[in-house]
Amino acid sequence: MRSAYLIVGIIFFSISQNGYSQTVFYSYLNNSKNIAKFESSAPLETIVGVGNRIRASVIINTTDILKNPQGKVRFELSSLITGIDKRDEDLKSETYLNTAKFPNAEFVLTGLSNVSSKELTDKSKIAAIANGKFTIHGITREISAPIILYYFKENTNEKNVLKGNILSVSTIFSIKLSDYGIKIPSILFYKLEDEINISAAFVASDVPELVRN
Repeated sequence: MRSAYLIVGIIFFSISQNGYSQTVFYSYLNNSKNIAKFESSAPLETIVGVGNRIRASVIINTTDILKNPQGKVRFELSSLITGIDKRDEDLKSETYLNTAKFPNAEFVLTGLSNVSSKELTDKSKIAAIANGKFTIHGITREISAPIILYYFKENTNEKNVLKGNILSVSTIFSIKLSDYGIKIPSILFYKLEDEINISAAFVASDVPELVRN
């Protein structure tokens, strides 16, 4: 799967370098700045699951982000932990998320709307709505989620920053588990609500992984 992302990335990188206005940003699994969080509130307890195995690619026109933006964000559900080993095991079991059969949660971007600005300039912050298809547990539904974009031009003088121009993306939205055919175990998860909040953030660079040092 990693090789498939790299091949797609190289293709889009080549397109970008041949005069097209779209820029491709990549975020890979080894990026420690990436995080996803699943949270369910209940009267007596809030259950939070956190993981960082996110891979993403975003294709965007930095001068007008409304012009045919595309993207894919994939989160490996096996990396999700709640702080209790037994609960993690049941969470990923066939009864619940069934990560053996459905290992990923995925969002495919089809468009942006309600943008606060069309152009990504250095150190800019843009609020927008990301429209697309969200898949979990083998079921895909169309959703719209608020996002925040930060854009930073390459600065070779700063340390511990990805090479290239940087795009930071964050979001928080909610889904109903029942919409995705996910049943809640009646013992360990009796407090869990049908609606859960999902938040995610990743940092991407327009330098492909294969050409990074």
